[in-house]
Amino acid sequence: MEPWNPVARGILVTTLVLLIGVPPTLSFVVFPELERRGLSTERAHRTALSAIGATLIGAGLAGTVLTVGNGQWSDVGSFVTWAGSTVTGRAWAAFIVAVAVAGAATAGRHVFPDTVSRRAWLGTVLVGALAMLIAFCWTRYSTAVETPTVAILVKVVHMGGGAIWIGGLAVLAALPTLMPDDPDGDQARFVLSTVRRFSIIAVTGVTVAFATGIVIVAWHVPTLTALATTPYGVLLSVKVGLVLIAAVVGGFNRFVLHERIAFSVRESADAAVLPGMLTAVSPRIAATDAVSTVTRSVRLELAVLALALALSVALTTAVTPSYELLKPAVAASSEIVRGAEFTRFATLLELGAIGVGLTGSLAVGYEAGKFGVDRESPAGRTSQQAREEGGPSRE
Repeated sequence: MEPWNPVARGILVTTLVLLIGVPPTLSFVVFPELERRGLSTERAHRTALSAIGATLIGAGLAGTVLTVGNGQWSDVGSFVTWAGSTVTGRAWAAFIVAVAVAGAATAGRHVFPDTVSRRAWLGTVLVGALAMLIAFCWTRYSTAVETPTVAILVKVVHMGGGAIWIGGLAVLAALPTLMPDDPDGDQARFVLSTVRRFSIIAVTGVTVAFATGIVIVAWHVPTLTALATTPYGVLLSVKVGLVLIAAVVGGFNRFVLHERIAFSVRESADAAVLPGMLTAVSPRIAATDAVSTVTRSVRLELAVLALALALSVALTTAVTPSYELLKPAVAASSEIVRGAEFTRFATLLELGAIGVGLTGSLAVGYEAGKFGVDRESPAGRTSQQAREEGGPSRE
């Protein structure tokens, strides 16, 4: 394997994560909250245009280096023939078309903002990014299962779920650069509403990524002992540990930091019992420190996930899956106990995936319901809305 291969793959995966995760967070979280509170969206729009444009360029270059650099078009006569007659070539061509369409929408939004709406722009970028992801997985899927379609589908869903989580965190990590210079004293409430909105997206992404990730583990690591006795299993265990740490940090952001800020602006009268107990024994976070406090914690969560993402690239480029190492031993063994060991572990993981899916669904329902209740409560209204309705302002 060429030394540039994992680097190009890492850059490509990172750009795909951003292109899939950033548009939904901007569309559903950042822009609606800025507009709802009467804050300017110009800075956020300008930053998003630049970031998405640069990311698209990076994706196109990394995808071309990774795919074309490994392509053997000389075997089929010419580059054009390779791009049109081979699976790898067609996947690359589809990838480049998706990059071009998303790039055209981004350029159109920049040059003709009155013609290309923000929703159309971000929606086109998201659809293009999903098409890029499918093209990426088209030739890079697990061979541990007999049906390529299933392997491709699971990988697309797994990476898409993780991208929604990680890409959204990248937006929150850049929150100070997206907010206007003078937020008119509404920073704390803006952060609270932003975190509430993003929690719905994040929990959905985490649930999908965790459930499909367990399925992939069942394919690649046939026994529990392989998690500690094979290089792939060890690295996978470290990756899972990092992801769990990131999830814990995310929970801390949502149920501790969020509630401490809410207490500081008297918006937590109906806070959950456990978060309320946690905030009672520690200092509240001042409203003026809300943005910096949340972004610091989000950046920590994002840094942990970046390490997990790097391990994912290593696992798919430089390490042999455990099932391939253990395949000869399994084929040579005729012991029923041996077969039962493999069956039990796979069944346990499948049950775990179902459990994660059910738990995540309940969590998404809770976050969506909590967001709706908080939004309709008097404390959830902006100061401007309170004044328009003749109610008390909390400024």
